[in-house]
Parts: sequence; C-alpha cells; structure tokens
Amino acid sequence: MAAVSLGAVAREIAEALERSDISMVQSVLSVRARDWDWVPEEWIADVWRPRLDDLAGADRTLVGQRHVNNVLGRVVFEGSRGQAFVTVLFDEAGKIDGFAIKPDELDGTFGIVVGCDDEDAERLRAFYDLLARAPLGFGEGLGRRPSWQDPEAPQQIHLDFVVTDLEDTEAVVLGHGAVALEDFDDHRVFTDPVGHPFCLYPDTDGRAVGPDRLGVLARVVMDCDDPELLARFWSAVLDMPNRAEDTAHRIVITGETPSLPMLAAQSVEDYRPPQWPDPLHPAQMHLDIGFDDRTMKERVALSHGASRLPAQGGSCPVYADPAGHPFCLCYTGE
Repeated sequence: MAAVSLGAVAREIAEALERSDISMVQSVLSVRARDWDWVPEEWIADVWRPRLDDLAGADRTLVGQRHVNNVLGRVVFEGSRGQAFVTVLFDEAGKIDGFAIKPDELDGTFGIVVGCDDEDAERLRAFYDLLARAPLGFGEGLGRRPSWQDPEAPQQIHLDFVVTDLEDTEAVVLGHGAVALEDFDDHRVFTDPVGHPFCLYPDTDGRAVGPDRLGVLARVVMDCDDPELLARFWSAVLDMPNRAEDTAHRIVITGETPSLPMLAAQSVEDYRPPQWPDPLHPAQMHLDIGFDDRTMKERVALSHGASRLPAQGGSCPVYADPAGHPFCLCYTGE
C-alpha cells in the first residue's frame, strides 16, 4: 500500500458514506470488519451523520485529505459548526478495518469502557447520555460488581462529572436508577444502575454549559497506591505533562492545552488491582486509546512500567499500567 495515497482512498470512502453508497462501502471492508455486528445503513443514520452534523454541520463539505501512514488515511470536513476529522484504518490488503470521527487531530484520544453485562449496556448508555456527551462505551462483561468502600470488590476507576445544577442533576440521576452514597462539601457520590460509583461536582467555571446535557465529564479517576508513579506513567503515554492538582493523595494531569476529560491518580487504602482477565477480580472500567503511531506508543508505555497482558482475541494489544489497570493500545479508528 506504500504507493497508494490512503488519503485519497479515505476520501472515496467518505464520499460513499455521505451519499449512502452501501455497496461500495461493503465491497472494501476487511475480513475482520465483515465480522462486526454492524449494519451499514444503521451506522450511517445513527453514528456517521449525527456525529458529522454535530461537529461540522449539515452543510459540511469535504475540504482535505491526508495520507497519515501505511495504515491510516484522513479527511477533513468543514461546515457552519466547525471541522470534523475522519480517520480510516486499513488492513494490509488496503481494506477498511476501522473508523474514527473526531473534532481535531490530537493523538492519544481515549475512550472509557464501562464494564457491564450485555443486557445492561443500553440502560447504562442511556443513563450516562443524560449526564454528558462523553467517550464512553459499555459492555465486555462484569464478573463481579463494585461495592462502595469494600476492598474485596473495589471500584478501581470512577468518573467525575461537573454539572450546572447539582440539585436538579441529583434528582434526574436518582430518577434513572442511581443510588446516593455520600455527600461531601464539594461533591456528591452515587452509583450508576449497575453499581459503578461516580461523582457530581458543581460547575464553578462555566465548563458544564450546554443545552442538551446536564454536565461534562471532567476527570477519569484511577485508584492506586502510588499517585506519583501512576501520574508519571499516564503523563508520558497520553502526552499530558501539566498538573491541575498535585497532592500526596491525588494528582490530576492535563495536556498542554487544558481540555476535558483530565485524568487523576488517587491513593486508596488497601488498594486491590484488577487481575484481568480473571472474572473474580475484573477490571470495572478500562481505557481504549487510539494513536496514529501505535508502535511508538507501545515502546513509551513499556519503558514507563507497562506490562503486556495475554491476548483475548481483540485486535488491540492489552497492557496493564503500573497500578494494574488494563488498557488497550490501538491505532486511531481501530
């Protein structure tokens, strides 16, 4: 594929998706992509168009293309709402192996997979969609649910949301299956309908403004026994060199240009790491991280203390950070 501009190929595919040319798209799917639980017509209607409408606008035009490397091509849409960057991942035969639709070209974008059983996935998706427009996925099973402040069933990772109206938001989440746990001076703690703890903080700087959501995802908070070690690791992997908070108990890291969500490492007593893929000690949540140069980031992760975990059949290699939290290192769009 080196002699072929994957930017040009990505443009052809994007144009086909824009005109709903299903047969063209299906003809260039990889073997792995053909095994997806994926209906192209539904994906175009439910994901492609709404996402591009939101980022660029319904009046968008395709204004650019780029050959990123030997597996990635990228196109740019522009419209009245701004820009959207569509990355197409190709396999070694030049067939489509994945997509990513993003508001920028920042590398290291991560999603958070919230563990749950298949029957709970849509319920959790609807619940969190009330709170924020956030990079959350749901599923991959949940062998043992977390139990608040029980070291035998730890939360491991939780989400902090900043909301415009704390009282109104509490009423909404309680009405949709949340359970109130604790009320602190500056935030309140709940569990979602499956049992994952999350925190609501009042908005103090206007970041939660938005007509269609109650707030924004502010932080992904990882439990550990050494916040300094874990913060240094994720600073290197995610290119987040700055610290918004820095105490012996909790460190919050962010990029050169502060944006949400940030990532926090906080110490807990009697920390018990997940033992992925053991269902008796499951990872309650994990990160899926996309990079244009996955191989380089694998070297960075390993040099800063990551451990390679056994493959379980997915396309992305799985690692554990120094605190034992599993994460997947993927190509953008994988």
